[in-house]
Parts: sequence; structure tokens; C-alpha cells
Amino acid sequence: MKKISFFLMVMLMFSVMGCSQYENKSIEEQFKDSMNRNGMHYDSIWHIEVKDNYVIIFYENEKKLNIGFMENYKGKWRWKFGIGSADIDREGYLASGELGLPFYLAVVVNPTGKDVRIKVLGKDAKLVQISPNKKLWFAFTSKPPNGYKKEEIN
Repeated sequence: MKKISFFLMVMLMFSVMGCSQYENKSIEEQFKDSMNRNGMHYDSIWHIEVKDNYVIIFYENEKKLNIGFMENYKGKWRWKFGIGSADIDREGYLASGELGLPFYLAVVVNPTGKDVRIKVLGKDAKLVQISPNKKLWFAFTSKPPNGYKKEEIN
């Protein structure tokens, strides 16, 4: 009886360790695993943003900013899809269309001008500064974005 109890305890311990080891992976690690599994390449991750049941990954690949979406499915993050790319050496704009998400996304990368504020549908976009020469602004909207407005900050 003691051998069976010991065996069951060891099996339970291994199953818990196996599960918790996967569950302890960061979103970034799960993104990297997913990219590798799908044969997709990236040079660096600029930013990770969580919105509703999704993770939005802003990543660089071959001097272009790309946007990927991961969905929480049964407690783990899996790759859903990616949208477009923008050249990071000049001002670029990306926007999501009808993707079946509960939100829309607009992204502006490296706008020209020293200090600027970006507005999408009248709402201030969030600034993420990666380095002095790499900046992105993004905004979640409830309807499809149709461009952006750039305002100089004095």
C-alpha cells in the first residue's frame, strides 16, 4: 500500500511540475515558440500589449514593423494572425480592418518631427519609445480607423 501511495505521489508531482513548467512561460516565450513552430522570423520584439483576450505583439523583421495577434485559448497563448508591415526607416501607418476582434487597432511608426502627438479618431494614441530613433504610437478603437492626425508639441 505504501509503494502504491508513493508511486501515485511521484506521478502527481511529475504531472504538476510538467504543467506548471509550461504555464510559467512568459507571453514573450510563448510568442517565440509560436513563431518558431510556424516558421516565421523576427529580429526583435518592440512591445507587447494585452487587450481583452488577446496579446498584440509589435515586432521587427527585416527593418519593418509587424503586428501579430495571439489569443488565449484554454490557458495558453496561441498565434492567431498577423497584419501588415511598415518600414521603420520612415513614417508608416498600419490599421486593422474587420478581423473578427472586439476592437480595431491603428499604429503609427516613427513619424517625422521632433515631438509629436498622434490622434486616431480624436483619441490620443499611446506612445512606446523603443530607442531614440524607434517609436510607435497605437490606439484601440471601436470602429475602423481611417488615418491619423499628427500634432506638434511645443
